[in-house]
Amino acid sequence: MKWVIANNKKSLLQEYHLIEQDKTKAIVKYNPTQRSARITIGDKHRLFFIESTGSLTGKYIFKNEYGIEVGMLSNNRWGKEGAITIESKKYTYKIQNSPLAELTIYNENNKPLASCGLSTGINGASLSLSSHNNAGSNYLLLGLCWFLYLPVAKENIVEYAA
Repeated sequence: MKWVIANNKKSLLQEYHLIEQDKTKAIVKYNPTQRSARITIGDKHRLFFIESTGSLTGKYIFKNEYGIEVGMLSNNRWGKEGAITIESKKYTYKIQNSPLAELTIYNENNKPLASCGLSTGINGASLSLSSHNNAGSNYLLLGLCWFLYLPVAKENIVEYAA
């Protein structure tokens, strides 16, 4: 999988596509002014707001379009790794910037669930994920974890309905 920017990086709304085998799996539209991310996966659409708990804490809260807290992210090691929780599902992540930017998500047992690269989509040049101020890449972490979380949510609905 790979995050590819779909528009000009300087535009007000930054649009990224999560591509796997030439198919778009997820679309994230990030508004840095409002710190909001619109995530589309298939026919599912969600709006998230990303709030910092403090300038030096490295912790962020995710709220849905209704203002209800749906998850959080905490950064360790200058933002190169940390934990992210969506609803009740917890993931850990690691960011590597060499030789190319790569984001890997792990489950509770520390087994890799997904890994994705980051490309500009313009001449194939890669981008670096931020290691000191991770606020800029939180929406990509959220988009990937939401993509991984949706099948878990569907299983729980079927399980509780039975």
